[in-house]
Amino acid sequence: MLNSVKFKITFTAFLIILFIMVLSTFRDIRQAEQKLLNSQKEKAVLLSDRIAHGVMVLMLKNRWQDLQTFMESLVKDSRELKGIRIFLPENGIIVASSEPGNIGSKIYTKDMEIFKSGEYQKAFLTEKDGEHYASKLTVIQNQSICYRCHGAEKEVLGVLGIDISLSGVYQSIREFQKEHFLDTLLAFLVMGGGILLVVGILIDRPIRKMIRTIRKIENGDLSARMEEGKKDEFGLMAKSFNSMVESLESAKKEIEQCHVEQMQRAAKLASLGEIISGIAHEIKNPLAGISCAVQVFQSDLSESDNKRVITTEILNHIRRLDRTVKDLLNYAKPKPPNFSPFMISDVLDKAIFFVYPEAKKNNVVIETVIENDIPEVLMDPDQMQQVFLNLIINAVQAMPDGGKLRISISNMNNSDAEGKIKGQLEAEKIIAVKLEDTGKGIEQADMESIFDPFFTRKSKGTGLGLSISQRIVQEHGGEIEVTSETGKGSAFTIYLPVIQKSGNN
Repeated sequence: MLNSVKFKITFTAFLIILFIMVLSTFRDIRQAEQKLLNSQKEKAVLLSDRIAHGVMVLMLKNRWQDLQTFMESLVKDSRELKGIRIFLPENGIIVASSEPGNIGSKIYTKDMEIFKSGEYQKAFLTEKDGEHYASKLTVIQNQSICYRCHGAEKEVLGVLGIDISLSGVYQSIREFQKEHFLDTLLAFLVMGGGILLVVGILIDRPIRKMIRTIRKIENGDLSARMEEGKKDEFGLMAKSFNSMVESLESAKKEIEQCHVEQMQRAAKLASLGEIISGIAHEIKNPLAGISCAVQVFQSDLSESDNKRVITTEILNHIRRLDRTVKDLLNYAKPKPPNFSPFMISDVLDKAIFFVYPEAKKNNVVIETVIENDIPEVLMDPDQMQQVFLNLIINAVQAMPDGGKLRISISNMNNSDAEGKIKGQLEAEKIIAVKLEDTGKGIEQADMESIFDPFFTRKSKGTGLGLSISQRIVQEHGGEIEVTSETGKGSAFTIYLPVIQKSGNN
């Protein structure tokens, strides 16, 4: 569940929403708190001005004795006003207070610091005796009307300080926080539920349908298809997926048909191989006896006897039959290859050496082009020599009026191979041996049959040469590819894997 797309999208959306809502909530609470505190500051300024004015009136009327009663009544009648004090600016001694017990003591340190710094024009927040207040200091100036009692020496007669309690404000802030957090939680749950519903309908449900369809296909039901009705990304995905399944179904049918044909062909070839093997063994021994008898008969003839021509021709036909029987036996019961590391150029040179007289006789020029650093290949040299002999002899016979046979050996990567051979070999490094002739070429109608057993357009031969060559190359882990153009020549390419020796990277 934790790895599902639904969980990841929902969890990410929840985190984003939670972050935004918590940030917004804290911002709103902070703004509300600042507004309430600023409101209390403004209230402190107004009250301070009013009280200062009342104090001046009492002083001008020479009712100084009523000042104490005036302060106490103001504090008593107000829920927020908690203290009124007048202190001397030079030493901070309280000369009048709403709490008579404070008279004669020093004013709070914070009040004195604010006064001395000159910032007393504004209200300020302070903590006194564990309580929070909005305080304001107001200077009582020595006016000319006050000179008769206080003289003209002092500019400031005293400093009025008031404290407005913030307990009610902080109580309101706590209630606001509680309500706001509850509203935020409720909104988060509603939005989260909405996201879950939307994700479930728009994402999770289509994905589950797709998964069910994919599982049906995994179980072999290629007739299953995804719904293509939607016009969003899921609809496009469904169309692409259905197209892929249709291609897969078509490919599966082709593979099954090809498999049936290959099995039928393999069964026919197996039966044919058993028949060939039996016939070849039945022919081989009598043929050897006939050859011995003819040779004995020929040894009794003189060199000038005309019958020697007949016996020689009989022996030639016997040797031809013997080669055919050997080809049949090699095809029916091939000898397993004996692998060992060899240079492919050495094996090719031996094959060319045996065919060279026949090529020279037919005016065929053999040209070899071999790249540098061609590595050794694990092979059976005798079998690979047979492959090269078959291909070179075919090329020479395809050029009865002369021509050119170009043989090249090159290194290449598997990924660089072209045609049907690309990607079929397991090794990454391969060697390509290409034989190109300028002969009459192969008819397009015959291209698919040239590797079939007993297929040949020659008046002589069994038609097993290319079939045996293909089998040998495939037993070496390689493949043969052929291209041809009628009237211009053919090209056979043998691809062999380069097997890395143990211990090499």
